[in-house]
Amino acid sequence: MASTSIINIGQSLTVRMSRLAIRSSVISSTFQPFAQSLTSAAVFKVGPIISPSSFAVGNHVGYTLARSFTSAANTPLKRRDSKTNVDYGATSSLGTLLSQEQAEKFAAFLHANQHQKVKPFIVKRRMGQLRTYIGNERNIRHSPWRMNLVCQFAAGLTVPEALKQLMFCQKVKAPLVAKVIRRTSNLADIRHGLQPSQLEVAECFATHGSHLKRIKIMGRGRSGKKHRRHSHIRLVLREIDFPTKLLKAETLNQKRLWLERLSMARADYEKARIERAEIAELEAQAAKVEEAKRKEEEEAEQKK
Repeated sequence: MASTSIINIGQSLTVRMSRLAIRSSVISSTFQPFAQSLTSAAVFKVGPIISPSSFAVGNHVGYTLARSFTSAANTPLKRRDSKTNVDYGATSSLGTLLSQEQAEKFAAFLHANQHQKVKPFIVKRRMGQLRTYIGNERNIRHSPWRMNLVCQFAAGLTVPEALKQLMFCQKVKAPLVAKVIRRTSNLADIRHGLQPSQLEVAECFATHGSHLKRIKIMGRGRSGKKHRRHSHIRLVLREIDFPTKLLKAETLNQKRLWLERLSMARADYEKARIERAEIAELEAQAAKVEEAKRKEEEEAEQKK
């Protein structure tokens, strides 16, 4: 019996090691362009990063994935150091809009270390630091229950995807919800220069407005009362935190999807930045021309 159990244990260990080896080969073949970048620790500030080959052997890593989001994840209770004034729970090690190279390295790191877990308070604190923009529409002549059917198409999606969904939504008030989303995204562009591809619909729902009471005419000379329903729309757009989205993505295809969205957001951001720089330059040139014209007029008046 003892020898049989030992043989079974040895066979199970062999099967587990073969599975790990197959898993590591899949990871290395999938992220072949980024295999060399997994050994660099400067991007994530996490110390030594394991490679797919060492992951296949089953080595345990002392540095958890939370180190890429925090400066010291082992001391979550101590918020700030009185001497250095460093926030030990800060999430400033990775920006919300990464470069494509950094995002690909980070996605490869997450996929190779998917057995590691980040504590929920770290993600919650990071989400709390994102910029939000509130939009609303009041006193809409529509039932709040029916309005919520339209709002649920947009809730939880990015702004471009929400507008695309509402474009094909065969509801009367779908254009109105799309109008509120565009108006709020324009507010984000005016305040902080954020493009629609950098925003997501964090909240979108309808509430009861001031209902109007009317007479309901019924048969046999009777009358009752009815309500003309009105509703309000509340919309909250939030800045997309792409590192957190990559962290929450469970499959490889989800990570690829967020990498594509990140590339689109980066392209839109760079295009808007160039346009703002050109507009600022043109305004400066126009101001110089106007100042020169004003000086010429003053000199002409003085000569007279």
